[in-house]
Amino acid sequence: MGVTINQVLQEFEQLSLEDKEYVKETVDKILIEERREELFLRSEEAMASYKSGKSKVGTVAALMKDLND
Repeated sequence: MGVTINQVLQEFEQLSLEDKEYVKETVDKILIEERREELFLRSEEAMASYKSGKSKVGTVAALMKDLND
């Protein structure tokens, strides 16, 4: 059985302020890296779509016209 969020938070509350700040900084860095990885994967997917001809290139005005037609 895994650890629940409630258990993690209860343990977190027991930490000193300095340790809490360290945990926060570490979690922030982990989240930044995960977002960066997600962005990279999405950009790779978009590039593959573009190269395969599944996406269009144009202006915002052209896009809006296509959406409204």
